Amino acid sequence: MYRKLTTVAAVAALAFGLAACGGGGSDEPTASAPPPTTTPDPTPYEMATAGIVAATTAEEAQAAYDAVKDDVTATQGDMLQAAVDARIMALATMARADEQTMALTTAAGMIDTSDLSTQEAVDAARAAIVALRGAIDAAVDVADTSMYESRLAAATMDVDEAQGGIDTATRRTNQMAALSGASDTLQAALAALSGSTPTQAQLDAANAAVTGLNDAITAGADLTDAEKATYVREAANAAAPISTAQMAFNDAEDEAQKAADAAMAVTAAKLHAGISVPTATDADDADTDTTTGTRFAGYVTTADIPTGASVGDIVVGISNNADVALSEDEDTTVPELDGWTGKRYHRTMPAAEGMYEAMVYSHVGEPTPGKKFGGAATNDEFEYALTDGALTATQLTAAASGTTPAAASRIVLTGVTRTAGTESFELPDPNPNGVSIISVSGSFHGVAGTYRCPTTAGTACTAEVAAKGFTLAGGTAGWTFKPDDANARVMETPDTAYASYGWWLHTATNGDLTASAFHAYQGTDADAVSALPPAGTAKYVGGAAGKYALTSTTGGINDAGHFTARATLEAKFGATHTISGAIDQFKGADGMDRDWTVELMESTITASNGTIARTDADDTVWTIGETAADASGEWLGSLRETGDDGVPAIATGTFYTEYGTAGKMVGAFGANKQ
Repeated sequence: MYRKLTTVAAVAALAFGLAACGGGGSDEPTASAPPPTTTPDPTPYEMATAGIVAATTAEEAQAAYDAVKDDVTATQGDMLQAAVDARIMALATMARADEQTMALTTAAGMIDTSDLSTQEAVDAARAAIVALRGAIDAAVDVADTSMYESRLAAATMDVDEAQGGIDTATRRTNQMAALSGASDTLQAALAALSGSTPTQAQLDAANAAVTGLNDAITAGADLTDAEKATYVREAANAAAPISTAQMAFNDAEDEAQKAADAAMAVTAAKLHAGISVPTATDADDADTDTTTGTRFAGYVTTADIPTGASVGDIVVGISNNADVALSEDEDTTVPELDGWTGKRYHRTMPAAEGMYEAMVYSHVGEPTPGKKFGGAATNDEFEYALTDGALTATQLTAAASGTTPAAASRIVLTGVTRTAGTESFELPDPNPNGVSIISVSGSFHGVAGTYRCPTTAGTACTAEVAAKGFTLAGGTAGWTFKPDDANARVMETPDTAYASYGWWLHTATNGDLTASAFHAYQGTDADAVSALPPAGTAKYVGGAAGKYALTSTTGGINDAGHFTARATLEAKFGATHTISGAIDQFKGADGMDRDWTVELMESTITASNGTIARTDADDTVWTIGETAADASGEWLGSLRETGDDGVPAIATGTFYTEYGTAGKMVGAFGANKQ
């Protein structure tokens, strides 16, 4: 592959030969020629040098030196070895250059730009371009790569141009698809508007579809005006049917609003007639105040319990009717009001009596820790007396230890998920191990343990779903319960004495409404105020709720329903104890704010029991906006639960107010000392 260099001796011999030949064949006599010059033989060093230069492999270069190694001086040997090393490096460089040139040629040959009409062909060409670029970067031993770089530049230009065309075609396809889809959506939306009166949702969908089509037209930057013209006309033409549908909707809304206004006028008139002054304010007279014309509500006490009621039930009475006990509506969630728990109570009466409902907000205190579960019957530290470390069958099927609630409400069976009916437990069949006792994990009164029921084959132990918990039965000896830890505390005891307030409503079978409000105290009022501080002030802030009605037959406001609000009161203690306040931040039946304020004018507080007594016949003022009505109505209440500082911690009460002849409001409040 490489041209071999001639030796020094050969060059010298060739030069001598040429000189000896003279100028050619003349016959003229010549002067005598000098004696021929003798060319000396090349030295070992010269012979080795020529061999190294002519070597085509590393072995040949090293052999040229090794052949004269013993015939040269040390200095010459070092020079020759350096020449060998240089020749080997040069040969390696030339070999790499050959390999890199081959790689360049191969990579360049892989680029095919003859047909770049598809994305696959463009991707293949771009991959080949990347390979050639890598080969050029790696060709560090090739002196001139300009030919390959020119090929790279040309191929890159071709691929970029082809990609641009493909991208444009793809965008055009996508833009046309977007236009078509937006058009279909608009046509479907317009079709939904035709026929019956459209809904707001259908109008919103049509307007959104027009917007979507216009957006698709704007986004079609790669399409011609001619290609978009049909869709432009379609978007413009949609305005007319949408406008027609909007007018039909507005007309229907007007009619619906008129109907709603008319219905509200009827409701407002009925509620206005039915809102009345609260006449009973606590449990002491809630179930005995049955004088004609009286409206009352409160908790049932231990005295004079109405038929079908239990102590602690909410009862409502109207005129001289017998008390009506209401049950909690567990399907309705009532939000808290300033930290007071809300519950709805109701009762559907026989056809002749209509329906009652009440909304009650209660200030239930934090639960208190219970006793240890079981131990010696004479030790008050324990809740239950255990037999052989377990509750007996009798205790599990009756009111345990004489306490309430009954045992069923305290029974929890792990893994039993049924919500109605009876769960049956039977011995295994076959029963090779002779099992004779059913065991079920669970808890009683909040303490974990195991329920056991001895039985025989064919005799089931049962657990019937109760209103709360389970009623246990069956087996041969009844169920027992053994706690895992007899010293564990029973489930914390809930607060059974607490203040409440709320409103109630009676809807008669003829549609007439009667409404009022109440405040009361559940359970024995052990925390009733017995004395007030001799001096100082106290501020109470909380919530209020009730019923209101604004009625007009001359085009004025008709608005009625229930409200929630904020109650703020300030008590002043001294020689005469007084309290005043306001109800504000109203939200009406529609959940929207009302610009109302009810002033609770100054009243006196009875020092011996915290009762807030009315001082005048007209001691409330209802303001709407900036216009206040004349003083009217009344408000009453109580301060309760004296704190460690000697100041009552809770204020509850009722209020009744009027806004001229157009408005009536009745409500109640519960507030905590700040």
